[in-house]
Amino acid sequence: MANESKDTIYIDVDEEITGIISKVQNSSKDIVALVLPKRASVLQSIVNMRLLKRAQEQNKKKIVLITSESRILPLAGAAGLFVASNLTSKPYIPPIPKPGEKAQSAQQIETGEGGVDPNTPVSQVAPDAKFADSDEIEIDNTPKTPEPGEAGAKSPKPKKDKKSKVPNFSKFRRKIILIALAVLLLIFAIVYGLFIAPKAKVTVNAQTSQLPLNVDFIADTKADSFDSEAKVVRATTVDTQKNDSESVDASGQKNNGKTASGSVSMSAQKCSPPFDPPKSIPAGTGVSYNGITYITQSTTTFSSLGTGSGSCITYEASDSTEIEAQSPGKNANVNNVSFSVSGRSDVSATGSASGGTDKIVKVVSAEDVSKAKERLNGKPNTVHDDFVSKLKQDGYIPIEDTFKAEKGSYDVSPSINSEGDKVTVSVTTSYSMLGVKKDDLVELIKNEVNDQSEGQGQTVLSDGLDDATLKVGGGIGLNEGQLTVNMDTTAIVGPNIDQDSVKQQIAGKKTKEAEDILGNISGISDPKVELSPFWVGKVPKNHSKITIEVHQSDGSNIP
Repeated sequence: MANESKDTIYIDVDEEITGIISKVQNSSKDIVALVLPKRASVLQSIVNMRLLKRAQEQNKKKIVLITSESRILPLAGAAGLFVASNLTSKPYIPPIPKPGEKAQSAQQIETGEGGVDPNTPVSQVAPDAKFADSDEIEIDNTPKTPEPGEAGAKSPKPKKDKKSKVPNFSKFRRKIILIALAVLLLIFAIVYGLFIAPKAKVTVNAQTSQLPLNVDFIADTKADSFDSEAKVVRATTVDTQKNDSESVDASGQKNNGKTASGSVSMSAQKCSPPFDPPKSIPAGTGVSYNGITYITQSTTTFSSLGTGSGSCITYEASDSTEIEAQSPGKNANVNNVSFSVSGRSDVSATGSASGGTDKIVKVVSAEDVSKAKERLNGKPNTVHDDFVSKLKQDGYIPIEDTFKAEKGSYDVSPSINSEGDKVTVSVTTSYSMLGVKKDDLVELIKNEVNDQSEGQGQTVLSDGLDDATLKVGGGIGLNEGQLTVNMDTTAIVGPNIDQDSVKQQIAGKKTKEAEDILGNISGISDPKVELSPFWVGKVPKNHSKITIEVHQSDGSNIP
């Protein structure tokens, strides 16, 4: 039953160290005998031996290598692993040979309390047997010093504790990765420096001149192509509707209390003939006291007989007349006062009114509405800029004269004199703008330049459209969707420089050679070639890396 605590594992020739360690870890026995094949290269490495030793310690097992390979024995001794020539031989730790010597005697398994009998074969080791602690076996490679009294003897020096260390494979892996990254960066730097970074900037002055142009053309929103003969240019219209509103606080006040009511007694006096009864006072006539107006509620008539007083006759009203204050408020409450009658200086009235109350509320005033409209009209308008951006994005040049903003009727809520804390004024505005196709105008300018240069071989270096003035003319005799437009611009003309041909001529040339080639081209002067970065010595062969700037004859930029 002693063999139940021992395990025999046979190792293949191509077995990896990780596989061997895995088998040791998976073994359920305390003692593991590893039977190695001949030429077992996996354990002919001190690193792998030390990994196996570390696996033994971590898993608390005893490993015996079954082999007689002369290359493996000293490595096993250096790592502190036991070996045996076969399963029936005695395990031992091989000695470390001195320089120039071969492995000879075997260090036997130590015996003692709980130790292993040196005559016991591996296959018969007891389950509770203990091997000598291999950690006590130190490797000392220092030269041997003479004994005291011997020739050349010196004072003994303390020995350094040198023990084998297992390499850190994580650090080794990181170094490999860093080296690989460095190589990749070097390759990228070479490619970037030789093929991507090199650029050439070519600057030349051309014999240029300015040519003023004033051209009339027809902008047609229905045209689908440019008509050079009739000078019809494609056009488009952009339009939109926008609702804007503005609110302000209400500042008006209104008394929503009750109106005072009452009655008056009227009398009329005549002091000259004819002495007929005075005319009646119709309902709705205003009578006033202290700036407050009251409205009569019925018609007032006077009796046919009056009473005399000197040379005048006074006529009394047939009945008292009911009145009601024109506006609510308790200030209209009066008692036995005299009223003046509107339009009747011959009539006097006395009476009283009561029942008026105050209830002051906020209402919308006309001034509030005017203030809201003023704010609304003063708001910044982004529609114009949006139209310009939209037309340019689509390849059209906007005509400022055609921008229109037509406002609809204003909507006021709540209305004037209505109760409310705020008033909102809103209006819907319709916007529109016309743009003409830029490509068509470029062709139109080229045609005009050709007509005026009379075959002198000039080309348009700048069409001047960014500073051109476009104004709408009359529309008489034109079809629907057409407008006559006048364009005033200044084109810059100069020699026809074939940039593709120039790039082909100077590609791959050094700076001086390239400048000499440029200097021999008709119509240009003062060529200058700038290479970048600083290590570039020739113009790149890739034409996309060459930039050509043409300046005016005085060296200024062409607009």
